[in-house]
Amino acid sequence: MDWMNLPPGWLLLVAISFVASCALWTGLLFCVSWLSGRARMMADGPELGSLALTLFRRWATPLLVVCFFTGFLWLACGPSDRLRAHWVYAIGAALLAMVALHATVGSRAERVVRGSLRASQGEGLRRAALLVSFGAILAFAALRTTLVP
Repeated sequence: MDWMNLPPGWLLLVAISFVASCALWTGLLFCVSWLSGRARMMADGPELGSLALTLFRRWATPLLVVCFFTGFLWLACGPSDRLRAHWVYAIGAALLAMVALHATVGSRAERVVRGSLRASQGEGLRRAALLVSFGAILAFAALRTTLVP
């Protein structure tokens, strides 16, 4: 079976997988950020940070890989004119912002595990940026009439 001649339903499944993995990745980053931000108010802050770091390493990082793989597959298997569309670059920019947030949320969780109480400051802003970035991805994807032409 030639993978370039698969029916369009397959491409729709890849597009839905991209959006779903991006949503799960954003939700997990939000949870890790929330747990890291609450560590300073708890007596067992490093243990809470350890839980956040475990979520980050076991779930958020693999979902980052799945998100990028399905996004690349969605673009590579679709029509070539999709690569010239402005909304694809907007989604790419929002994904790059989320990757930057992914790195900062993970480093903050590691610092909370080491016992740094100052590391938990500013997590509210990161959670807001996560929601805005994911909202931008959904908005630009929804501006298209369909995910698969």
